[in-house]
Amino acid sequence: MSSDAATDLISQARRARVAVVGGGIAGLVAALQCAKVGISVTLFESSDRLGGIVASADLDGRMTDVAADGFRVAPGALAELIDELGLQDSVVPARDADTWVAGPYGVAPLPAASILGIPANPFDARVTRIIGARGSWRAYVDRLRPPLTIGAERNLGALVRTRMGSRVLERMVAPLTYGVHGVPPEQVDVDRAARGLNSALTRTGSLSGAVAQQLPDTDAASRPSRATIDGGMSAFVDALAQRLADLEVDVRTGTEAGSLAPAGSGWSVSWNAGDESGDLEVDAVIVATPERPARRLLAPHVGGLDGAPLSPDDVDVVTLVLDDPSLDTRPRGHALYAVPGEAAALAVVHATATWPHAAGDPHVVRVTLPASGEPDAAAIATATAAVRELLGVDAPTVRAAHRARWPRALPSSALSPARDDARRAARTNERLGVVGAWVDGTGLARVAADAKTEAERIRSGLLWHADGEGAST
Repeated sequence: MSSDAATDLISQARRARVAVVGGGIAGLVAALQCAKVGISVTLFESSDRLGGIVASADLDGRMTDVAADGFRVAPGALAELIDELGLQDSVVPARDADTWVAGPYGVAPLPAASILGIPANPFDARVTRIIGARGSWRAYVDRLRPPLTIGAERNLGALVRTRMGSRVLERMVAPLTYGVHGVPPEQVDVDRAARGLNSALTRTGSLSGAVAQQLPDTDAASRPSRATIDGGMSAFVDALAQRLADLEVDVRTGTEAGSLAPAGSGWSVSWNAGDESGDLEVDAVIVATPERPARRLLAPHVGGLDGAPLSPDDVDVVTLVLDDPSLDTRPRGHALYAVPGEAAALAVVHATATWPHAAGDPHVVRVTLPASGEPDAAAIATATAAVRELLGVDAPTVRAAHRARWPRALPSSALSPARDDARRAARTNERLGVVGAWVDGTGLARVAADAKTEAERIRSGLLWHADGEGAST
């Protein structure tokens, strides 16, 4: 690029204005990607804090994660962002721990040799404990059946039920898909959730054989798949917010974007903050809210977004700080997921079984419940009872508790043509971007990567195609 072209590009960036609606991780990443090239960015967040589901609260004298508390370790946008923010030395790997399930058989650990709850060995003692001898023999029949040689079954529920039987599906697979994502196995795409599993099925002739072939090797299995930030994930949000402040992003918390309207070649964003309100004209808008407010903003301008939401129901998450020495041994692993309908809680996560925990310190447990209108005290009592039942502790002392409601979104592996159509429809305008878990899938790594890609699309349109012309090279 010539020096004149570079000067033109810098000048164009300084003239460009972008509004980001939503201050969760997707919105913060999108704002950063625009601001770092010199674009003027205004970020609207309706609540009084940034970070979305990356949230913390002061419980028993220490800041404690009360929603997302870690991320998947993998190369990509999130890892690059952690390095950019200077947090690479603050990354703390997760400790290895079992995942448990609860159902009509009681509570039991899933076998280590499994994928999505599908076992590699139907006669593993852990498998038989969960599905019984009859269930193990039914799952073994999978090895005697012909492989799927024509096409592939992408529906996880149909695949598991057909190959290994209803007990594997209902007692081992369904607790994970419901507990983690709020969706049934029938809504999970095998090819997205476990890439290569269908091909391995054809090669090996059985689903259990395919799982065995797809398991990571010893070296890969020994490496942590998840990590957090020392001091909690709020440190990540704080670092992102500071980076935006350094880049002079206009961050407006407690400010709701009411509507969008075309304004010339760009957009006008109406906003209100208590007794104040106004309109901001910008060249482009990136909507980074959960699904329901995103649909409200986008439906007048994007076809097909005026229908019912696609995301699973909201959940209540109760975070408990507990004193109970019996938890020191991590008796039920790092997380326990219940067969739908078998327990009051959808999931119980023993956070201090996953992350470093000093002897004698209290334990942090997060309980996911179906969203309800009951008072906080009642929800906390329900969560405490779930801890006693599912973690097997008698009378833990509750030192502190926190209850919050969080939106859920479909995982990236969801079989959802409607979500795919909505994403395509919402990303046809080079001056209008849409990011967030609801439109592309859950997980901080996924959200950060998608927000970066979509923000780059918007900023490219502003820098290279403004007024129909781009900078020359």
